[in-house]
Amino acid sequence: MKRVCLFNYQPIDNFQGYHIETFDPLSYFPSDSRWSLSDLIVWGLNGYNKRRALTASAAGVDRLYRERDPNYMRMAGDFIDRFRDFDIIVMSTYNFIHPELLIRELKKPIKILGFIDDPLSTYMRGIPYLWAFDGAFFISPSYLDNLQFKTAMSRWREIPSTWWPLVPSDYNRPKSADEAFFDNRNIDVVYVGNPSASKVERLIQLKRHFGPRLHVHGRWPFKGYIGFLRGLLGKPIYPYQVTSLSSADRQELYWNAKIGFNMHVSDTPIESGNIRTYETTAHGMMMLCDKGGGDGHSHIFEPNREAVFYDNLEHAIELIEHYLANNDERKTIAKAGFDRFWKDYGWEQNLLKFLNWADNIRQTEEPRKD
Repeated sequence: MKRVCLFNYQPIDNFQGYHIETFDPLSYFPSDSRWSLSDLIVWGLNGYNKRRALTASAAGVDRLYRERDPNYMRMAGDFIDRFRDFDIIVMSTYNFIHPELLIRELKKPIKILGFIDDPLSTYMRGIPYLWAFDGAFFISPSYLDNLQFKTAMSRWREIPSTWWPLVPSDYNRPKSADEAFFDNRNIDVVYVGNPSASKVERLIQLKRHFGPRLHVHGRWPFKGYIGFLRGLLGKPIYPYQVTSLSSADRQELYWNAKIGFNMHVSDTPIESGNIRTYETTAHGMMMLCDKGGGDGHSHIFEPNREAVFYDNLEHAIELIEHYLANNDERKTIAKAGFDRFWKDYGWEQNLLKFLNWADNIRQTEEPRKD
């Protein structure tokens, strides 16, 4: 059986011939792990907390390694001892092992680097590590402007790369997806997600237009009242409490919603393929989503047949009103998106496809000369 370290993923004893384990680097760093006051003066607040240094950028990892931070060296040593003889190591959210250690101490495993928060983090915790990895995956088919991620990757380094859809493992397919499943829905629009400044700005406009027809949920700070506190900064407020949902409550909400609204972090069309891209269609909603750079969104779902994509917020409002008024059109697109998800994007089939791809990398690439 092939042994895999799949960072930040669920352990699985036997998944189609793969034994999957994970690792928690933050457990080595107490929440109050900090540098000295003199370090604070020299490095500034961004470098003060060692946990953040480990996760936020390659520069933070480099500093922890160069200074031989005791917690970091113990963590790295345990990681190397545990996974030295594994077949595959996948850094699927961020890389926390210094590239010098990856090259010197982890020669046997095939090493895969994940690009997941791109393009926002590409030059902070992606490109600086590429030279130490055998392959890479990305979750967004689009990268920036009109540039596809696959093309961008080939510019940075010629190594095998693949698209791995960002699909969680906890979706339940309904027992019956008949006409009534797509028709009998009493909630017009839903959005479930955590807040960022630009996203809240957009939600303020949507809520102003749709009022109670729009249901918003997520893990928002200050018991869901963070939208009110924006007023202290002189910004427009989101004057509603936003509550979180259990998995069961979220599923129930989704099975009763007509349209799932989706947006990415960037205000302009750049990245595509966040979790909402898949969870809306998986639950039978018609997805209304912002466009990705270079039409990367169309690589995931066919526009106007399996999902609907908007240019800006005004366009989104116009489209929502259209499909709420034309229920048969909405149902047709929702069903096509639902069928496409369960045909191509189930997490098991995509995980197996990804692991098989990773396992075969060294059979197709040129030998590394270290």
